[in-house]
Amino acid sequence: MMKDNGLSEIIGALILVALVITGIGIIGVVLLSTPPPVSKEKVVLSSSCMQCDTNSFIIVTRHEGGDVIDPQKMKFYLSTEYFNRTFKERFEIAPTWFYPAEIYSSMDKVKICSPGDDYNLTYKYNENVKSMKNGDVIVSWYVMKKN
Repeated sequence: MMKDNGLSEIIGALILVALVITGIGIIGVVLLSTPPPVSKEKVVLSSSCMQCDTNSFIIVTRHEGGDVIDPQKMKFYLSTEYFNRTFKERFEIAPTWFYPAEIYSSMDKVKICSPGDDYNLTYKYNENVKSMKNGDVIVSWYVMKKN
């Protein structure tokens, strides 16, 4: 009569190997079935401030390189602080003018600070501005509050 003493150890080892392979397969399916991450727009913007007169100043936001972006998706915030550098308030401001790169490069401070149509070199920031590329500028004109 033959004894099957070693058979249970072999069956246990086979079941354990099957569980490990199944686990690795499930993990592989989960990791490989997720979609790749969506690339985000990468753009370099710079901003500066220029005082036009005693009550108003402009904030110039310039596209310095990278992807072409839709300026309608951008939001502009202004943070103010007291003279001792403590925070005062933060609020959203609206863009006022859009300058294409070729027009902005030929402008001086007088033309940039003139919000009227005297120079007729700019157009009002509106829904027609769909792309902002390298060198283009958005100007936000702000009049300071009187305390």
